[in-house]
Amino acid sequence: VSLYSRKVLIESKSKDILPEWLRFIKGIVDSEDLPLAISREKPQDSALIAKLRKTLTRKFIAHLTKMAKKDRPKFLDEFYREYSFFLKEGICQEYEFQEHLAKLLFFETSRSTDADMVSFDEYVGRMRPEQK
Repeated sequence: VSLYSRKVLIESKSKDILPEWLRFIKGIVDSEDLPLAISREKPQDSALIAKLRKTLTRKFIAHLTKMAKKDRPKFLDEFYREYSFFLKEGICQEYEFQEHLAKLLFFETSRSTDADMVSFDEYVGRMRPEQK
């Protein structure tokens, strides 16, 4: 993800904008109110960058949640099979969003077929009462 300020490239492939587990995302972020150092090579306000990082991560997780609810088979086929590794990595690294990411994980079970995957909530919901 590249960082722009007022349509001027500040940093290409910025490591501060998104967490490491979202490294597969490509795009740009253009901020009008980003304070810059004199050399215009690095952003000056790290608190603003942290807030930007948190907001972008939250928006991406919300988008994935919406995709999973809207069309689950399409989500599983087109996104999850390819990028589930990154979501699992995010659960380990991103404690703030751990609960939201956990809802996006799907697993194969002994009851399900190869193509059918269930969420953890569905798995717990169909457990027998005596099972812990």
